[in-house]
Amino acid sequence: MPGDSRSLRAVVVGGGPVGCLVAIELRKRSFEVDVYERGPDIRSYPPARGHSFNLTLTKRGMDSLDEDLLELLYGRGVPLPQRIVHAADGTLSYQPYGSGPDHHLLSIPRGSLHELLLQRAENAGARFHFHHEFVGADPSIPRATFAVRGVSVTEAYAELLVGCDGANSMVRHVLSRSGARMQVSQDHFGDGFVEVRLPADEDGGHTLLRAHRDPAEPRSEQHGLHIWSRGHFMLMTQPNTDGTYTAGLWMPLTHPDPEQPSWETITSPEAVNELFAEHFADVVEFLPSLASDVLAVSPAPLKTIRCLPYHHQRTVLLGDSAHTLVPFFGQGINCSFEDVRSLMSLYDASVGRHGPVGAIDVTLPEFTRTRKPAGDAIADLSLAMSSELKRSAASPGFQARTALEKLIHRRHPDLYVPLYHAVAFTHTPYHEVTARHARQSALLDELCARLDPVRDAELIIDAYAAAVTRRDHAAEVSVVPAGQGLSLSPDQEKELLDRVAERLAAYQGDLAKGGLPASFGDLDRVGAGPLGPQGASAPYEGTELSDLLDQVFDQALPSGMLHAHAGFLSHVPSGGLFQGAVGEFVARSLNRFAGAWAAAPGFVQIETAVVRWFCTAMGYGEGSFGYLTTGGSIANFMALRCALEPIAEDERHRSAVYVSAEGHFSVQKAARLAGLRADRVRSVPVDAECRMDLAALRAMVERDLRDGVTPACVVATAGTTNTGAVDDIEGIAALCGEWGVWLHVDACFGGFFRLTARGRELLAGTGQADSVAVDAHKSLFLPHGNSALLVRRKETLKAAFAIPGAAYIPELSDDEDRPDFMNYGPEVTREVRGLTAWLPLRLHGLRAFEEALDRTLDLADDVAARLAALDGVTVVPRGRPHLPTVTFRLGPAGGGTAADGLNERTCELINSRGNVYLSTSSLPGHGTVLRVCVMHHRTDAAVLDRLMTDLEWARETLERDHVERSIAS
Repeated sequence: MPGDSRSLRAVVVGGGPVGCLVAIELRKRSFEVDVYERGPDIRSYPPARGHSFNLTLTKRGMDSLDEDLLELLYGRGVPLPQRIVHAADGTLSYQPYGSGPDHHLLSIPRGSLHELLLQRAENAGARFHFHHEFVGADPSIPRATFAVRGVSVTEAYAELLVGCDGANSMVRHVLSRSGARMQVSQDHFGDGFVEVRLPADEDGGHTLLRAHRDPAEPRSEQHGLHIWSRGHFMLMTQPNTDGTYTAGLWMPLTHPDPEQPSWETITSPEAVNELFAEHFADVVEFLPSLASDVLAVSPAPLKTIRCLPYHHQRTVLLGDSAHTLVPFFGQGINCSFEDVRSLMSLYDASVGRHGPVGAIDVTLPEFTRTRKPAGDAIADLSLAMSSELKRSAASPGFQARTALEKLIHRRHPDLYVPLYHAVAFTHTPYHEVTARHARQSALLDELCARLDPVRDAELIIDAYAAAVTRRDHAAEVSVVPAGQGLSLSPDQEKELLDRVAERLAAYQGDLAKGGLPASFGDLDRVGAGPLGPQGASAPYEGTELSDLLDQVFDQALPSGMLHAHAGFLSHVPSGGLFQGAVGEFVARSLNRFAGAWAAAPGFVQIETAVVRWFCTAMGYGEGSFGYLTTGGSIANFMALRCALEPIAEDERHRSAVYVSAEGHFSVQKAARLAGLRADRVRSVPVDAECRMDLAALRAMVERDLRDGVTPACVVATAGTTNTGAVDDIEGIAALCGEWGVWLHVDACFGGFFRLTARGRELLAGTGQADSVAVDAHKSLFLPHGNSALLVRRKETLKAAFAIPGAAYIPELSDDEDRPDFMNYGPEVTREVRGLTAWLPLRLHGLRAFEEALDRTLDLADDVAARLAALDGVTVVPRGRPHLPTVTFRLGPAGGGTAADGLNERTCELINSRGNVYLSTSSLPGHGTVLRVCVMHHRTDAAVLDRLMTDLEWARETLERDHVERSIAS
């Protein structure tokens, strides 16, 4: 093998089939390998029956095994070349998996596979330690700690720690609390199963094979995976070499209709016998101990577990520890064996360049990058297969479609690969299989909708082949062929869009189903390669688009915070509404100049409509106007520029701006941009609810007036970042009216909550302000870069920014209904901005946004109540009504350094799991607090459930660590 690894040690946690296989492969590479298993040696204590349905190996998994080992496995297993589907009326259908010699499943009892691999690993030199339960680790060393038979503790050190300890992996649990920033999601399927045994007939033969032998059907002479599909439940059986069958009965644990079979209702021998007599009558005679088998153990629940990353430092998860699947595709063991093959291939590819230890450091992040998409894809496929097995397998329509797909594959193997074939009998990564199948199915669905899959099979096949050939020919066109220059043909533009859309769709899918963390902690891929120093110089030659997309989606994307994640509860999240991004893309693609009406009147009209919608939402009426900006900071700057305009130019530097101590720091930045010194920004104290103290404001303004300082602007805050507090806008407006001072409302957080009844109550008075800054990328969920400054009187905006036009732009308008935006803001050249908001607002209507905003308020109320109900947790009083921000604290109020540290560490631990991302802040009288801001259209009760679970886990972790430190000291 490449490299010399003789000095390297590996600790494998879990002595099951996957742990044994990785031990074998590591020994081939001269690692010293110790395998630690919590249970006994199965060679002395055979595994108990009840929850051990046979494993089904396919080519994907078997190609990870040596040929001589495969030969032994075939001696202990039974090849299954087909499904045999038992319809409710007693008829059988035979569904071959394929026509090639390796197109079969190998059904083998788990114990037989495990025993062979264990013996092989031991023969290879791996050392096994049974009755050693993993209890902890330091992944950076790495060091693993084990409890030995519950009476002593031992530690093991190695260069590589491998977690193969299954669905309830303790290695995964330890990684998730050891700085891995691991996101773990667990979804219970709702089904349970029990094992049922069919004994052999009197002469040791297979009863089902004998009973269903039909001279007119040659396939009846072959074994198969027997399936009784019955809607929401099913029976499956697989033959063993000794003439017996291992069967599994799969049913929901509960069912809303008590008349339907479920494990909640099938609890007596009579119920079991009735179930089988009605639904599985043709197998009853072969089950002499049916009721006792079914009721011997409680049904085993099924679940899917996903995590990210699969590694941390020099520790890696393989198999069920990284991705637990429901068993309906039979790919659990195959995917796990492929994990081992993939890990070893990556190591072999890097050991020559990086050396044995360096290869480990390079291999593990790459393993996560390449295997995570595959693990998620097969998890989804396994869930989808449950429906096929239970409901579709016996359907004539399904069988006709399946037969058609196989026929297309035989005729055109390069153009169509059936899904099951690609999953089981190829090495194409699962996620690529899924993407290809989606493309294939879309075309085939369209043809089958017009033509009959049975009667018109030949027409469909020919039409499919012709369409794919045309598409593939178009795809062969390089996006940027050498020497072409900068112009792309329409076909090349479409190809570019298709490739980008495919990657974006995959990202959006991962985002929607929770396949990404709220924050990435692994920055290994950032600052390396083209994104690091090597990429500092512009390339002289072009780069393949696929490589560039890999850099964007595989290197740049998985780093930092994911603001568009439903669990991102920090700062003021931006939902990144996809529909808005489409509007942005259209605007950029059309590349129209929106600084002057004459240049793009249609698009200026769209932007003007958006501005008027925003003005109406803020309570402004006739005569109001606004300017779309890239952020609230620019909007606040523009407001100060408007406020200073009436003041004599040589007096402006003596002006003062007033903002509460809880106001946003962008006000100080805006003042600097407007030419004011830092000491001209007055920080007004706040009251107990973190709102501007009006008495303090009055005192400050009156003192400045006495001192000859001109009060230029008061900035009221409609949604402080810390707590979501909203200043008394109506009260401040009354004071500004007394003094003739410009009132600006920084409503970047809360502005669009005025679409809701509660928000209009909370933000009463915005219509009286001279100007309002809003962020549509906050409370309208749009992508970043969508804000606005709105003014009550249009002429004040134009007075602050209009400059006489240049001679070469004679088309500028004098018509107030045809605005030239260059005269209403600081920019001359500007893109069309309105489409980003116009498209989703027109597409969904205001009601959808109102309902989404109301939902965030309800969710914040809910999480505040749930936090307040916890012992040792103090929720900072919020006042009513309020924006959807909740701050809370662990430990005594007011705290101190130790309590502040407790809250900081709690936040770090919660964020380390990746399900949600919180921030901390500091509040007077409370010290360090944790902060939850619910501002995402995808955030729901399930996200808050994960927050509460992660909070409890963090508290338990800190308590356990405290106890351990106390014992140690």
